[in-house]
Amino acid sequence: MTDMFKKIHSAGFVDPDILCVRPIGLRRFDSDFIAVTIAGEAFFVMKELGISSPVKEISLVYVPAGKNHIYDPKDRKNWKNFWVLFDHDAVASAFINLLPKPGITLLSGLKQIHRHWEKMILCTLEQYDSADDHAFCMLHNILYEASTLAVAPDTSPHSAATRYTLDVMHSSLREAELNFEKIAMNHGICLDTLRKRFKKETQVSLHQYFIQLKINAAKTMLANLSYNVSDIAGFLGFEDPYYFSRLFKRKTGVSPKKFRDTLARKRPGSDNTFRSIARSPAVRFENDLSPI
Repeated sequence: MTDMFKKIHSAGFVDPDILCVRPIGLRRFDSDFIAVTIAGEAFFVMKELGISSPVKEISLVYVPAGKNHIYDPKDRKNWKNFWVLFDHDAVASAFINLLPKPGITLLSGLKQIHRHWEKMILCTLEQYDSADDHAFCMLHNILYEASTLAVAPDTSPHSAATRYTLDVMHSSLREAELNFEKIAMNHGICLDTLRKRFKKETQVSLHQYFIQLKINAAKTMLANLSYNVSDIAGFLGFEDPYYFSRLFKRKTGVSPKKFRDTLARKRPGSDNTFRSIARSPAVRFENDLSPI
């Protein structure tokens, strides 16, 4: 069976040994992509969703075909995950209701997911006629198990206007600035009302909340040594990396470099490894990259 007709295009398992050759940065696949982080944490970005919170164990990530995204470990030494690339139309016609929403789904456990995934990987490596069908059955079992293990998100105590503003902030962290007046108008209120309501419900002003989200994202990205400070600044909408560094220090008390060095010292036995990885080429965050 040729690859273009296969329902499961490829599947695998990533551990620290494989991560040394895994590409870092913006990626795009021609097939739907699902991964389950089973150890460590990762940094996840998809343009339509903005910058997420860290992907912690045990979490499922779903990226539809053709979507630019970043899915990189915070610490290569501790990260492990299963992954699969599959045909969306095949799933849509067979069990689309089991597909999670694009982005991150926190799971309460694994149950039999790891065993189903191991069988699916073996099926993708076999050449017998029904291997793809067997792999597809394993994907069904994985998605079913994941649907039963999905942890419902916390109910937000915020008003509709504040929730809407927070959603816009999270999905726009790469923007240099936000038009809060337009955001207020889109929700049918004036800017002054939005400012007061947002400050009352979060205890932080609109602008400062947006800045803090950027700083939190920067902290996550600094844990990955493949990202240099200038690239992180540009990725988060700061044209001047020196301004970004000063702002980061004002908000955290330390420079980005000092923050990264502190993370390195907290990792057991990481002195040599940390310096070795730090010399590797940094990823470049371009607006349009070719698929990798």
